[in-house]
Amino acid sequence: MMQELIDTLHTEQCSLVVLHEGNIRTFDGHGVRRLYNIYQEEPELFLDAKLAVKAVGRSAARMMTEGGVAEVYADIISQQAYDVLNDAGVVVSYEKKVDHPTFLKIWQKLGELEREEMNIA
Repeated sequence: MMQELIDTLHTEQCSLVVLHEGNIRTFDGHGVRRLYNIYQEEPELFLDAKLAVKAVGRSAARMMTEGGVAEVYADIISQQAYDVLNDAGVVVSYEKKVDHPTFLKIWQKLGELEREEMNIA
């Protein structure tokens, strides 16, 4: 089933695909902002869900674990995010795992960070 989510992530050019209770939903927009909105507005969507995402950093990983996500696939994941998810018992798979500075550069290219924020992080 995870492969279907990954295929959907890539073919539909979305930022997030969620499988919850047998239903697949896709989401566009900035990854961590979209996750935050779901976490605030529909927290039940994460409970025992499987997610396929473009990129996962530490903040997104924390939201996922707090929301009760069961499994995550990421095209790109930071080492910190991997550790958060793995330590919480979430099944994690990925295309590429990178260190935090590299992840911040990728995140900036995706439009998630402004250059000023990178100096703080």
